[in-house]
Amino acid sequence: MTAPRPLAVGDVIHGFAQGVFGRDHYHCVRIEAVGPDWIVARDPNDDTHRPSFASGARALSLCTEVRDEGHKTDCGETPEPCPLASPETP
Repeated sequence: MTAPRPLAVGDVIHGFAQGVFGRDHYHCVRIEAVGPDWIVARDPNDDTHRPSFASGARALSLCTEVRDEGHKTDCGETPEPCPLASPETP
């Protein structure tokens, strides 16, 4: 089994993201900055333009899983394309 690709600027983290950005965070965000154990992401469609932060190995591992799984509902269905998806982003 190969190791997952590291999180990178431009990656999309989908939806709730296992709660790594807080319990009231439900929108897809695009990563704007990456450090050794942290990321900063933002929803460009959000009028408030507030950034979301995640740090620590566990949170980043969950972000990687959510990025690789793609845009899903709570029940696992794909209801519509991710609003931040590009042809390269699931």
